[in-house]
Amino acid sequence: MEKQLESLTIHRFRGLRDLELSDLGDINLFVGENNSGKTTALEAISTYCRPLDPLEWLDTSWRREIKSSRTPMLDALKWLFPHVDLPEGELYTGETCVSGSGRFPVLESRATYSEFVGIDSSFEVEEALPLREREADYFLDLDSKRWGASLELKAVIRVVQPMLFDSAPTREISETFQLWEEERFTTRKTPPAPMLPVSTISPVSHRAEQIQIKRLTEATFEDVKDEVLQVIQLLDPGVQDLEILSRRGIRPTLYIRHQDVGLAPLSAFGDGVRRTLMIALTLPLVKGGALLIDEIETAIHKSALSKVFGWLVKACSDNNVQLFATTHSLEAVDAMLKVKKVDLDNIVVYRLNEIGQPAQRLSGDLLYRMRYKRGLDVR
Repeated sequence: MEKQLESLTIHRFRGLRDLELSDLGDINLFVGENNSGKTTALEAISTYCRPLDPLEWLDTSWRREIKSSRTPMLDALKWLFPHVDLPEGELYTGETCVSGSGRFPVLESRATYSEFVGIDSSFEVEEALPLREREADYFLDLDSKRWGASLELKAVIRVVQPMLFDSAPTREISETFQLWEEERFTTRKTPPAPMLPVSTISPVSHRAEQIQIKRLTEATFEDVKDEVLQVIQLLDPGVQDLEILSRRGIRPTLYIRHQDVGLAPLSAFGDGVRRTLMIALTLPLVKGGALLIDEIETAIHKSALSKVFGWLVKACSDNNVQLFATTHSLEAVDAMLKVKKVDLDNIVVYRLNEIGQPAQRLSGDLLYRMRYKRGLDVR
């Protein structure tokens, strides 16, 4: 498989600094203690794949929040950037930086987040006030003050012109966006290239049924629905079909046609079926790109891990998709090693240590020897 991403260095992203991921494989697993930066590594990869897309940055910032979270959009976005203690009254400015190599032409992705304060244009100044009072500093302490931030996105891109230069030249593209507190962000611009197909599955994504309905619709139009069914049947052979129905013609629901119970809503089935369905529906959307799965073992019983991972490894190979996943589970690591016909050279495990410490790279062959010849815990 041709690798779009061969190496990555996360110079600054949340709490990570100078984390080197060299010689990436087709299947990449991140293990390590809690708060070692595994999820952050996925976030950095996600934004690196779409460096000039503000919606990808906002989606990434919101992924850790629960559906009913009241966390302001700007606060969630700000926490993608390195945290620093500021003197009282000073506005925050922070920068992320991720560099990489591979077929994907982005050599470096940078983002700068800068806070600012403005005045709400809807606030009407009473013309009867004297000019000196209308311009007084205390006037900004009223409800007219609004908080905002600018998000500047930059990408250094390799330009391939082998007939003209001995080494490939580069150019920089940048986009700047303004975001306001408690105001929905919209854009009418298509993000400029380059963009690598990428999608992230969080530990709770399988419970967002409306996303699954959307992706099942896309899978049906792309004529890959039968492939999705085959994956679900690995967990439950009684599954016969997937259908989108609405009893009252208002809100559609995803149903499973089952040989034992007939038509039943997806919510009636276990989380293992829902989780596997989410993965199966997402993978066809990122052909030639990257699939990111946080806590890959979530909701899948350990007895089914080898079956699901066997399909996943083959599907990634067939669709030319690089997989990046985190796990806390030793059973998940073992299940990946037990996949039949898997090439150990394609599997890489990165053990992330305390923040600031280098990651340990374990090749598939070394990993196999550590687990099955020496019985070591690699997490």
